[in-house]
Amino acid sequence: MSSPPKLPGPLARLKKRIRTTLNLPRLWRHWSKGKTDLKGAWPDRLYIEITNVCNLDCVMCPTGLHVLERAKGFMEEDFFQRIVDEMAPHVRTTTLHIWGEPLLHPKLASMIRYAREAGLEVSISTNATLLDEKQARAILGSGLSEIYLCLDGMDAATYEAIRRKADFAVTVANIERFITLKQSCGGAVAPPKTYVQLIEMAPTHEQAASFRSHWSRPGVDRVNVKAFDSWGNQVKEITRLKDPTTERVSMKDRYHCPLLWYHAHVYVDGTMTCCDRDFGAKYPLGNVAEAGSVMAVWNGPRMQGLRAKHLAKDLADVAPCRLCTEWSWWKPGPFNSHGNAPGDR
Repeated sequence: MSSPPKLPGPLARLKKRIRTTLNLPRLWRHWSKGKTDLKGAWPDRLYIEITNVCNLDCVMCPTGLHVLERAKGFMEEDFFQRIVDEMAPHVRTTTLHIWGEPLLHPKLASMIRYAREAGLEVSISTNATLLDEKQARAILGSGLSEIYLCLDGMDAATYEAIRRKADFAVTVANIERFITLKQSCGGAVAPPKTYVQLIEMAPTHEQAASFRSHWSRPGVDRVNVKAFDSWGNQVKEITRLKDPTTERVSMKDRYHCPLLWYHAHVYVDGTMTCCDRDFGAKYPLGNVAEAGSVMAVWNGPRMQGLRAKHLAKDLADVAPCRLCTEWSWWKPGPFNSHGNAPGDR
């Protein structure tokens, strides 16, 4: 493994913690009072799509179903670094995946290292099919903060019907090897928090309990049974995978979605969207590369206008939001930016 990243010193980390902690009540005040201009606030979490290319055809994913109409590609490292340089002093965490498999990016490890040395916590979610020993060692040496290892099923038949083009035995072996390597690595930087994840949907519902039991072991920080995301109920093939026993959300109780106040999503070409449910960028809010900064778009006129539409419940012309029920996952507090759905963000 390469030498560990050079993280900011204790004083710099303390100042960053104070700054980001004080940002939370500011965001909550803007959200709770229905303010659309978030002047003086920064997003709590930054999602960067370093690639929208994937090697699988998963049945619960717009990428896997080939309904993404955006051009495929990989984010240039210098553009990524410009985003990090702007946002790292003010944002706690960045997630380097949205609609692609991050392990496909040839510069993933160096991107993680750059973001960590800038003071960001860094998270990725991977289908783990490419997580061979070389990849595992590179990631463990990069300073990654947390990793979600996605394995949807307890047997080959279930898993391979969901994660099409994947091999159950290979993925399980990759995950087990990563856990072993993580436990054996030392150094100045702590190894990443490691979560083995199953999405709870109709095909996996009966396996959730055995999945939790099987993967609850040393080296796994949490077994994450993730709530099913319909991606705004925009794709019938995905919507019908929802577990029918899941409690229905009443749209009459709808409130303005906190994602527009708390998160920033930047796609591979610099386009910003309300969240990842706008997988096709059908309602673009601006382009970070063209605007020259993330914040110019995140608090720009299109984003402020969409926040106003959420407040007015005027979403008939906003495809990713119109039928979405995942707003109900979120009810932030003054010092809490987590959602209230089962599983993680």
